[in-house]
Amino acid sequence: MDEELEMKASIDFFLKDIEALKYFIKKMQEDFGQTDLIFALKMFVLNSNKVFNMAEFMKDQSRLAEEYVKKESKSFNSEERRLALNRWIEDNAALYRKNAIFKQLDCIDKMSEKIIPEITRVLET
Repeated sequence: MDEELEMKASIDFFLKDIEALKYFIKKMQEDFGQTDLIFALKMFVLNSNKVFNMAEFMKDQSRLAEEYVKKESKSFNSEERRLALNRWIEDNAALYRKNAIFKQLDCIDKMSEKIIPEITRVLET
């Protein structure tokens, strides 16, 4: 995903559930004295365990699973193929999601100058 799309997806992610984000930030301030918005956004992402763009995430995950199946065998029947896909999901889906979420945290750091003003503007309304 290119940087502009990633930034838009991150902003949309936070704005989609702005009330939950406001509550989360308030609790971070009350419970821990935490006022760093970048840190709060990253903790919100970790706490929610959601990806910014689920459609893109699923497309990429499906592509990786299909590549795995093709590498395993080109002559799978439909049941063997289904089992191979299930095996990939069992072995890799959770790790793939964790990696995607950690990339999102990196995205927040890299794009904070663009993300923070947009989020701050909405939080103050």
